[in-house]
Amino acid sequence: MTLDDMKSLLAGRLGQRTDIDNMIYSEIQQAQRTLEKTPPYPWFLLNRITMEYNLFQNFLPANFIELSEDIIYITKRTIDTAYFAEPAKVYGGYLEHIATAGADRLGRPRNFRLFQDFIEFFPPPDQSYTVSLNYYGKQDPLTGPASTNKWSMLAEDLLVAEAGWHVARNIRDNEAATLFGQDRAEARRRIAQETTSKLESSRRAVIGSGEDALLGQHSWEAGHQ
Repeated sequence: MTLDDMKSLLAGRLGQRTDIDNMIYSEIQQAQRTLEKTPPYPWFLLNRITMEYNLFQNFLPANFIELSEDIIYITKRTIDTAYFAEPAKVYGGYLEHIATAGADRLGRPRNFRLFQDFIEFFPPPDQSYTVSLNYYGKQDPLTGPASTNKWSMLAEDLLVAEAGWHVARNIRDNEAATLFGQDRAEARRRIAQETTSKLESSRRAVIGSGEDALLGQHSWEAGHQ
């Protein structure tokens, strides 16, 4: 659904009101921002990116929310044309555990930590490495009436219910707020089931192939009660 489609649907559920269009637009946009700050996250926010890192401290992807697991993968030295036969695993950790004696020496990273908008490697890289990250990423915001994104196409029921609950509270419509609250809970259950099903299917496929799983094991519903 487009942003305008969701606005029309929400306005219809509030009695075809036309005096709160701007509020509805704003609350739909805010609903996306709120959901992208509330872990665990739905399956459709999963991303995989390959980047070249050669510094101790490096920028994370611009749309980064959080890693889907506590491992990233070095796939090759950037100067090489061939990838490693088996990616080298780099494990996340707390600074007091990974910044040990000698950790300031250059080498192939063995550990990392996230700090603000950066990823830091221990030991610092002795050269440029090609690194694969599996992470949850923000969607582009809904900025115009005809705009869409994965939230509006795959979780429009949740966006409408989340925004509708806030709009109904703002206009003091307690009955509508209750109904939107019920819709929100049902949408969260649906997305939780989808996320669990897709992650389980991915893990079964990986186990069958004898490879390591690359996806996180969050239960989406647990963080959205």
